[in-house]
Amino acid sequence: MKTTNKNEFLEYLKKRRLYLEQLTGKLAKNKYRDDINLKVEKRNKSSQYIIYKKGKPSEFKYLKKSELDIARKLAQRDYEKQVMKAIELELKCIGKYINGFPDKSYEDIYNGLPMGRKAVVTPIVLTDEQYAKAWQEEDFVGKKIQAGTVGFETQRGEIVRSKSEVIIADALYYANIPYHYEKPIKVGDRVVYPDFTVLNIKTRKEYYWEHLGMLDEEEYLNNTILKLELFEQNNIREGENLIISRETRFHPLNTSNVKDKIKHYLN
Repeated sequence: MKTTNKNEFLEYLKKRRLYLEQLTGKLAKNKYRDDINLKVEKRNKSSQYIIYKKGKPSEFKYLKKSELDIARKLAQRDYEKQVMKAIELELKCIGKYINGFPDKSYEDIYNGLPMGRKAVVTPIVLTDEQYAKAWQEEDFVGKKIQAGTVGFETQRGEIVRSKSEVIIADALYYANIPYHYEKPIKVGDRVVYPDFTVLNIKTRKEYYWEHLGMLDEEEYLNNTILKLELFEQNNIREGENLIISRETRFHPLNTSNVKDKIKHYLN
C-alpha cells in the first residue's frame, strides 16, 4: 500500500489551506441583512417559512409563496455562516499541524543513513525507488510471439509486435516509467495479456495500457469491443485503471498523445 510521505502531505495541506482561504474571501463578499431570522416549520408534505426580528421571536410573519426569495436569501446566509465557521476551524487546525510538524519524519531516518548502514538495514516501508525496482523485477511468462511473426525491438531490448508498441514502450522507458509487456492477468475466468502493465511510482498504482492499432479492420474491432467489455465487467475501466491509445491506417499513433497520457496518468 502506498503511504503519503511528509512532503506530499504538507503540500496537500498547504494547497487545502490556500483553497479554503480563497473560498473564505469569496464568501466574505456576499452581503446579507442580519436583522431578521428564518424559521422553517414542517406542514404536512411542505415547509412553511417564518421570519422574525432578531431577538424578538414574537414578532413574526409567515412568508407567502411570492416571498420565497426572502427565505432563500436568509437560508443561504445561515448556510454560509456555518460554512465559514467550519472553514475557520479547519484553517486553525491546518495551521497548528503545519507549524507543529516535526522536521524529520520516519522516512527521513532511512534516507539519512550512511551507505554502509543502508546496505544492511531493511526499511520499514520501501522507498519509491525500491518499490519500483521490486515491481519491475517481478517474474512472469508473457505471451509468446509465434515463429515467423515480425517483431520490433525496443530501447530496452525486448521484442514487441508493432512499431506503435515500440513508440509506447520507448516513451515509457525515457520517462522512467516501470512497465511490463504483455504480462498475463486473470480477468473473470480468462487469462488476458494487456499490451502494457505500467506503474505510477508516486502513487504505486498499476494501470493497464491497451493500444488499439487496427480499428478500421472489422474483425479486430469486434474482438477489441469484446475485450474492453470483459475489462469493464471486471472493474478495469478507461480513465480509472485503463489507458487506451488508438490508431487506424489513416490516423497513425500520435507520439505527443502518448506523452500526454504518460504525463496525465503516470507522472
